[in-house]
Amino acid sequence: MSLTPTLTYFKQVPEVQAALAPYSLKFAHCILTILYLEGGLRSDGGLNDIASDRGGLTKYGISQRAYPNLDIKNLTLAHAVRLYHRDYWRAMYCEQVPAGVDFMLLDGAVQHGAPAMTMLTQRQVNAKPDSRMGPNTLAAILAHPALSLIVLLSVNRGRKYARICANDPSQKPNLEGWYNRLAHASEYAVKQLLEVN
Repeated sequence: MSLTPTLTYFKQVPEVQAALAPYSLKFAHCILTILYLEGGLRSDGGLNDIASDRGGLTKYGISQRAYPNLDIKNLTLAHAVRLYHRDYWRAMYCEQVPAGVDFMLLDGAVQHGAPAMTMLTQRQVNAKPDSRMGPNTLAAILAHPALSLIVLLSVNRGRKYARICANDPSQKPNLEGWYNRLAHASEYAVKQLLEVN
């Protein structure tokens, strides 16, 4: 999947430019891809309320379940980007990890929540599995070969999706979409890593 032409186009949209302006280029590249995968770059911000999706009303990939006190219907792109930066990017120390790994951590945190993605990551890098991202976990991530970590995170996120469906059959209609998204995210992460190295 080549997102480059699509993302180049969206970078030129004034609303998108304004929303991304306060942040690093590294974050901007990753969050544009997340927004694309979430449908958040559509004219309605990807507003949806799919019955089988536990997140409830969602816009720009931000769900009512994750933010119960937020007016999702009237959420702006700039506000959504701030939430992604504060609650997922910074929480996962993405600015400090290699290209590709940053995207997998961000995407995993968006999909599973930062604590669950932290725990999944800690298990892959032999850090204490306490669901809290901190200096020790960051050091373990940095010591692990980046490509290997991207692959391990992808495989274990896939297993997590399968467990969700095994434990709650009502989620099975979402499985193929989750796997497709994970395939795109994994491919993008590897591409980002290889372009930098």
